[in-house]
Amino acid sequence: MIKKEAQILKTHDHRKIYKDIYQIKRDKTIIQQLPELKYVSQQMTTSYNMNWDGRPEPIDEKWLAWKVVNQIKQFTKNQLDYKFKLMPPEIIWHEEKENKWLVDQMMVVADCVTDDIYEYALNRVIKNLRVSDLPTLTFVKSTPILCAQRLHVGDYKNTVETLAVLKEDIEKQGYRVKGPHREIYLLPAMGCYPAEKCHTIVRVELEALN
Repeated sequence: MIKKEAQILKTHDHRKIYKDIYQIKRDKTIIQQLPELKYVSQQMTTSYNMNWDGRPEPIDEKWLAWKVVNQIKQFTKNQLDYKFKLMPPEIIWHEEKENKWLVDQMMVVADCVTDDIYEYALNRVIKNLRVSDLPTLTFVKSTPILCAQRLHVGDYKNTVETLAVLKEDIEKQGYRVKGPHREIYLLPAMGCYPAEKCHTIVRVELEALN
């Protein structure tokens, strides 16, 4: 009997699927409607190591959301024949108190991920880490929102400069910032990138001035 060859799965890159979101040009503020997206999100109160290659690294709490995303990747590949690349980490910077930030740090996952798949992946991580719970993690399904984005090229410690330009641009177009800003770290943290080559998307939700 001839053994059936293993199926070669296409690898889905959501940076390309959502290229209007993750592949924007520098020196331009983009106002756009974001589609519904799904994330594995972790809320933390932590200070950050701002000398980590590619993105800020939390000091006071361990970032575990990526472990859940890895388990989701394995499930969708093995059970749904859907293989996808890891997306870049994203941080929503809520507020700073006593040198610690309240943040939501997250990663986008494939549209085919369900609550049941998330719970399966979460329980796998809990079992692997031999803990009773991971209380700060959630499965987020965002609604469509109007936002503005701008690409920051250079050290991510200086994204405040790009955020200031972004705010000026949107006010000229009749909008203002709604809520905290988000940063998307496009280069992987394990890469040894000089600061001037780092790419970070700065995003804000919008509401009309009037």
